[in-house]
Amino acid sequence: MTTAIMETIEQIAPGADLGSTLFTTLMQTTHPESSATLDSLVLAQGKVNSRPTPKAKVVPVVSADALVGDSIYTRPNGEQYHARKWGEHDDVMVLRKARMDQQFILLYGAPGCGKTALVEAAYEELYTIMGTGDTELADFIGGYVQTPSGGFMWEDGPLVKAAEEGKPLLIDEIGLIDPKVLSGVYGLMDGRKELTITANPERGTIKAKDGFYVIAATNPNAPGVRLSEALLSRFIVQSEMTTDWSLAKKLGASTQIVTVAQNINRRQASGECGWCPQMRELLAFRDISKSFGTKFAIANLIACAPELDRPVVADVLTRVYGEECRPAKI
Repeated sequence: MTTAIMETIEQIAPGADLGSTLFTTLMQTTHPESSATLDSLVLAQGKVNSRPTPKAKVVPVVSADALVGDSIYTRPNGEQYHARKWGEHDDVMVLRKARMDQQFILLYGAPGCGKTALVEAAYEELYTIMGTGDTELADFIGGYVQTPSGGFMWEDGPLVKAAEEGKPLLIDEIGLIDPKVLSGVYGLMDGRKELTITANPERGTIKAKDGFYVIAATNPNAPGVRLSEALLSRFIVQSEMTTDWSLAKKLGASTQIVTVAQNINRRQASGECGWCPQMRELLAFRDISKSFGTKFAIANLIACAPELDRPVVADVLTRVYGEECRPAKI
């Protein structure tokens, strides 16, 4: 081996990379079988080529993230909700039991995966606040509104109504709300279950009735999400909610479109894209296909994806359906 190294050194041209040449010679001498592979990775300057990224394969998979339960519940809008297993329990029953035991729940997951549907299935009477970066404390507790006569009157917000009526309150997209605003809710979630309405001294301090409950949902990957420790500490039950692929099939989504969603989900997890169709999009695809045909539904799905993610979505659809797919345009 030493002789081979010395012979190579004598052949080195001015300016050649000695370290790279020594390394190459050692590998060829000690591991001849790896010589071809090494030659394909090492450039003349001694730099290493990046390995080519293998193309994603479309492989149907069976999701075990959530198994379909036996129970079916009806949401206020009349749509059915098929319960899923949360551990050993029915997810709807988990929410109802947690309300009885005053164990506040935080659900997180991508838009359209079923967070709101689950909450609506669990609670027949429900107040809701849709959080944004502009949500203020008045959106929770209420404020003065103008009357037809030109005067002003106080109108309670959903938080106050839920507390005084003993009903649940869903704070949707709670992660987008300023933590300072949310601090005004904590009094009703703590042991004292009281809230002093400083904006209206006549309302004074209200006390939550039995049955009052707070449940929240958020998309942790949305821009601007802030989940403070003070907030998280009050939700002692937290769970990620994912799209149940087997349920999507049960509800009429085709095997092909579910395969598409599963593969986009894989590529999202690997960082290739930031969007993946969820239950909402899969059921919309089902309905649009019935009305306008599969090609129309495919083009619409690509158009629904964020512009930066459309190439990945189109690529997966093309692989699964066997023909080039493009976004819808008019």
